[in-house]
Amino acid sequence: VIAKYPRYSTMGGDSLVSLSNGDASEQPGPQRTYQVMVAATRDMGIGKDGKLPWRLPSELKFFKGITMTTSDPGKKNAVVMGRKTWESIPLDYRPLPGRLNVVLTRSGSFDIATAENVVICGSMPSALELLAETPYCYSIEKVFVIGGGQILREALNAPGCDAIHMTEIETNIRCDTFIPSVDISVFQPWYSSSPLVENNIRYCFVTYVRVRNSATELVDSSSGIKCDSSSDSIKLEIKSFNFLPKMIFERHDEYMYLSLVQDIISSGTQKDDRTGTGTLSKFGCQMRFNLRKSFPLLT
Repeated sequence: VIAKYPRYSTMGGDSLVSLSNGDASEQPGPQRTYQVMVAATRDMGIGKDGKLPWRLPSELKFFKGITMTTSDPGKKNAVVMGRKTWESIPLDYRPLPGRLNVVLTRSGSFDIATAENVVICGSMPSALELLAETPYCYSIEKVFVIGGGQILREALNAPGCDAIHMTEIETNIRCDTFIPSVDISVFQPWYSSSPLVENNIRYCFVTYVRVRNSATELVDSSSGIKCDSSSDSIKLEIKSFNFLPKMIFERHDEYMYLSLVQDIISSGTQKDDRTGTGTLSKFGCQMRFNLRKSFPLLT
């Protein structure tokens, strides 16, 4: 069964979508925003000879947790990748399970019609338009762009990117594929993990969130971000970033602090003091912060 739409045709339900040329005069439709997931060295190297030049099981577990987890059990996430990235995934693991796999290619000979949960699009804009339309606007919760180099060079700092989840590789590793650095005039660190060491490779997980539309334009005030124009400083309001995966959202310094305060209020031990007011306390609580990217201000 082939159901035809103005910009694409669907074969076998949601299993395969390929774009047609369509009308060049047609105005572009609304597009989904997305989050980027990438592992990179200090000089932003992401691969060598078409492969990842490191083996980090914990990083793969982190990738799976971010891209598979949804807040609505009735929905799934989409992962957007180039053809070479698709082909680099071992046959036993593709398509990536539990996610809608969106493969970008202009090759007319690329055929995966037998694959379930796979969509083919010709470009990033066409993929983001497709995911903004029925049925994907209802069934897809988050969109993650995962590679490869050409796709990431286009997507990393683009206006549609809400957040960047980066595994920062601190060990020197030779690469031949590179991407741009994160634009720190537009993105601000949200969370940075403590360093990990695996297979003699030191790395950490860092999430950056968009706080400006561009280097000169602030995000609209309705988004909940406040800016002091006199100092050009930006204050993040946590509620504005609830689009982040839950496991990342809850790791923000302020969120951890507020959660600890709530825990003490709800289950702390009450003790008398000399003021007669009394206190609530819990023993053995702690918070840990990576100070490399930011310094927490807890009040």
